[in-house]
Amino acid sequence: MKKRGLWWIFGPVIIAFVLIGALFLAPFSLNHITQNDIREASVSFSKNVFKGEAIKTAAFNDKSKRYVPFFGSSELLRLDTMHPSMLAAKYHRNYQPFLLGQAATEALTHYLSMQEMPNGLHKKQAVFIISQQWFTKKNSKVSFSEFYSPLQTANWLQRIDRITPTDRFIADRLLREKQVKNNAVYNRLVTKISNNQPLSNADKNILSVRHRMLLREDQLFSNFSASNNWKNRVKPAIGRLPDKDDAATLLSETTKLGEQETTNNNFQIKNSFYKYRIKLNLKRLKNSQRNFDYRESEEYSDLQAVLAEFAKQHTDVLFIIQPVNQRWTDYTGLRKEMYYQSVDKVKKQLTSQGFNNIADFSRDGGQNYFMQDTIHLGWNGWVAADQKINPFLTKGYQPVNYHINNNYLSTRWQNLSPTPENLKSFK
Repeated sequence: MKKRGLWWIFGPVIIAFVLIGALFLAPFSLNHITQNDIREASVSFSKNVFKGEAIKTAAFNDKSKRYVPFFGSSELLRLDTMHPSMLAAKYHRNYQPFLLGQAATEALTHYLSMQEMPNGLHKKQAVFIISQQWFTKKNSKVSFSEFYSPLQTANWLQRIDRITPTDRFIADRLLREKQVKNNAVYNRLVTKISNNQPLSNADKNILSVRHRMLLREDQLFSNFSASNNWKNRVKPAIGRLPDKDDAATLLSETTKLGEQETTNNNFQIKNSFYKYRIKLNLKRLKNSQRNFDYRESEEYSDLQAVLAEFAKQHTDVLFIIQPVNQRWTDYTGLRKEMYYQSVDKVKKQLTSQGFNNIADFSRDGGQNYFMQDTIHLGWNGWVAADQKINPFLTKGYQPVNYHINNNYLSTRWQNLSPTPENLKSFK
């Protein structure tokens, strides 16, 4: 009787735990991702999509549509009429951007997200948009926790066959983040990598179980990220675009739009952005950027980790270097020499390792209606970017020949204040 009473109390709890365990450890997928789900996810800017594996895997395995990862940050959020997603959909191009990034997603968060999508990178194409604002002296990873998931770390650890300098660098970076440092399992395993110690079979078994459970969680909740961006923003934009896919026609249209939408300021900044983000603080912002410096930053080594992953996957990548709004930086005092030196440093890091597909718009920030606001591509800027993106992606994958230099992971490179001489001599 006593045993029966205990069973009635604890039995249902035990059964529930067994069923939950079976659910999370099951060898089959827990949801069905449709083509419509993928299309919505490609422009959703959902943190679940960015941090997860399920939808990215489905997208880059989709045989009916060629989704190409577009890595970047807040510029991707500007779903303007000439945004790459709109142009690709309108003109039925042989690719569709899958947007991976939003405000505060920088190189380290992209590297970790990439660990979940080798099927989207291996001998495929990608577009990577660089903002010089990433390269600050002070650690800017305040948003790391927003875009981090344990699944990313599990994927990264599982994929380490031979510990590389990049692996040790990433391990050291992760051990500084509380999400890893305060997790007993990950702290121990990542510390091993940092110390150049291979994981044991027992470690790998623990990782395997943990990965399966995290993947099941991702499969269950990844679709709770649906947005209406495709319906509410992409489709209307498609309807506004001219029927002819022609750069001159597009440029004429965007110039008109730029004129119409920048009537309340002298900086060619979109009216709404100026009204709500700048107008009230205009006097205070005068010369506010005169001490900004993008030449020395740990971000250069974070970017190097991304380059190492592209090289590992033999990814054919187009890098886009964004400008800044010159009319605005003239007002805020951002030093042009400093800015162009930081661009030269990035380009040195890319070209010296064989990453030669670069669309450098850094000197175009003074062109009419090139920028939508202070730092983000806008009307004519997206048209100019499309003239680089479309031919690159339409041509399709081209074999690559990268040669990674691990010295770009060093503090020597991070802290190098670039000049033509020391950039040329850096080895």
